[in-house]
Amino acid sequence: MRSGKSPDWNDVFLTAALEPERWLEALDVMARHTGATHGQLIGVGGARDIPFNLVTNFESSALQKFIDIGGGSPELNFRIAASVRHIERGQFDPLLYERHYDDVMGALRSSHYLEFCEEVDIPFGCQTNLVLDGVGLIGLATLRKRKEGRTTSIQRRVFAQAALAARRAVRLQERMEGEQARFLAGAFDAIGVTAFILDARGHVLALSATAEEHLIRGDIRMSKKMLDADGTPFSLRQAIDALISEGGLHHVHLRLDLPLEKPALFLEGFRLPARPWSLGKLPHAILIANAPRRDRAGIATFLTALYGMTPAEADIAMRLYDGKSRSEIAAERSVTAETLRGQIKSLYAKTGMENEAALMRLLGAIMA
Repeated sequence: MRSGKSPDWNDVFLTAALEPERWLEALDVMARHTGATHGQLIGVGGARDIPFNLVTNFESSALQKFIDIGGGSPELNFRIAASVRHIERGQFDPLLYERHYDDVMGALRSSHYLEFCEEVDIPFGCQTNLVLDGVGLIGLATLRKRKEGRTTSIQRRVFAQAALAARRAVRLQERMEGEQARFLAGAFDAIGVTAFILDARGHVLALSATAEEHLIRGDIRMSKKMLDADGTPFSLRQAIDALISEGGLHHVHLRLDLPLEKPALFLEGFRLPARPWSLGKLPHAILIANAPRRDRAGIATFLTALYGMTPAEADIAMRLYDGKSRSEIAAERSVTAETLRGQIKSLYAKTGMENEAALMRLLGAIMA
């Protein structure tokens, strides 16, 4: 539907914030009511250097080509160039459209993005910034085919109304994502685990009380939310880099040799499973000390905090690690084989593991 009464935009976008897998649905509603084929939500910069780019009715191969040509650069992309120009003027959330794109075309250093837009047929549209902060920006846009023409003043007015609700929704989702780090820190405090929760840049999002004590004593240094300390086989900074880098490690361990005859501090780092539909503020990795390896109740709580497992899933994970067969576990837990299969499938999804062997390697790092 490309005409008629606009929907309740708060309902459309707040639903997406609470159920992030519905963002594409919300963007599609916006696109249809502004006469466009594509709606877009994009994250650029900072922690969003691991970007998200949600575009409705778009081929995944086109999204990959956008990345391959460096489509996020203001030197190529007239949409981003127009946004940067207005930000430099102190205008942080203007509604930009074809007239503004025309103004920056002559300053582009490459025609690659222009050629891309012609190839996938998105030469027109309008946009605005929803969030502009220390971890980059989140933008909302419609992308229009040539046959759909340039945006009209009425279509831009509808887009502006949708953008107000989308901005509220994005801020709500980011706040909820940020709360997850504080929740994790509290959960680790409850089971006596020293923990630093990190974002995708390696910055500290939250920490447990005992972790903070290490900072106060000078065992670990923190500057601008970045941790470091001398260690073996590598420094704490190098360990964090390994956890956050693309293609890096999922699990690291190191020893910090502390000054003044203090006992060595052993740390382990775990990269958390990637969560779809994140806006860039979810916890990305965790550094811990003194994990509850022999306390089965503590381990179950630890798995629940670390990976969001239910108590039943944590119990199943430990039984699998103990070498019990699926039939034994189903009998001991008084569930059907089908129910158990579903719970194990959920375990794989929550830990980011593809099969039981990979799950056992992960559990081995925690429970050995």
